[in-house]
Amino acid sequence: MFPKKIEEFVVTLGRKTTQGEISWQYDDNNATVKTTTPGVNVTLRYSFNEIKEVGEFVLYYFDENVNKEYRFYTSQEWNDYDNARMLFDIAQSSGIKLPF
Repeated sequence: MFPKKIEEFVVTLGRKTTQGEISWQYDDNNATVKTTTPGVNVTLRYSFNEIKEVGEFVLYYFDENVNKEYRFYTSQEWNDYDNARMLFDIAQSSGIKLPF
């Protein structure tokens, strides 16, 4: 489960991405989306836990100012999973060039 501060950050990232303020790179081989802003890199990775049979997301937050990486985890067992899934989908689609 994400800490409250991180869950709010995920929601804000989704809103800013929808508004076109943030763009992401999607890596389909590793099921990740990544964005870089001044001083901060954010990666969101999806995986499926075959033992628990649930989807999982890990958010990697790298703060260049202090040279630290932070990791935050959620799964389908927690209420904040839907926010992570929404961000993943919004971020994944941010770079798509649709025909119409």
